[in-house]
Amino acid sequence: MADIDDLLGALAAKAPPAFSTLESDVFQGLARQREQATARRGMVLALGVAAMVGIVGAIAPAAPAQAEPLFGVPQSAPSHLLAD
Repeated sequence: MADIDDLLGALAAKAPPAFSTLESDVFQGLARQREQATARRGMVLALGVAAMVGIVGAIAPAAPAQAEPLFGVPQSAPSHLLAD
């Protein structure tokens, strides 16, 4: 009966050169999948938080909406009061 070490040695000698990098390729693939899963979880969490803030903001507004110009003259400015 053949010794298992001799059989494994012969198999290693006949192995294609691509097998030498197989282990590092597998570990790189696992790391890439882990990073993708982490990024996906972060995006889902951000989406969930944004959806909750939007829903709560739409259901229970803090104050009635008031339309005032952002960079214009406010309606209560003296120039508007005198012109009207």
